Amino acid sequence: MQLPIGYRIVILVFLCIVVAGCSGRDTFPVAKTSGTVTCEGKAVPNAIVYFEPVRTGESAMIGDQGFGLTDANGVYTISTYGEKDGAVLGKHIIRVGKSETSPPCNCSLNASKVLKEVEIKSQDPQTFDLVLVKKERGEKDAPIEE
Repeated sequence: MQLPIGYRIVILVFLCIVVAGCSGRDTFPVAKTSGTVTCEGKAVPNAIVYFEPVRTGESAMIGDQGFGLTDANGVYTISTYGEKDGAVLGKHIIRVGKSETSPPCNCSLNASKVLKEVEIKSQDPQTFDLVLVKKERGEKDAPIEE
């Protein structure tokens, strides 16, 4: 049995609305976020800096994690929803991990360790200079585990 054309149009419109509504991506306010990564006073190139939002209060909504790759001078700029748009407002834990092209370093490039906790309170540009700690005996560099 075939449905009348009017019912088929209503169902088609309903499905389009549902698909469009489900495919949208929530974004949260961000602030331009950048800084430097150093080890023993020297720039750390090709490290990955992660800004991971921390849930506070009762809200389950926290926004996406931002990340950035350091350049030859150890400078990073965080990208969350777009290229170099910044990190979402709120509290974050910062981790710094090794990329495939990170050179050897005497400091910890272990993305499973929290390096620092910060809060981004406004949409004004934010700067966080990160000083890595010396590796513990036997510690290996590691990218973030997802």
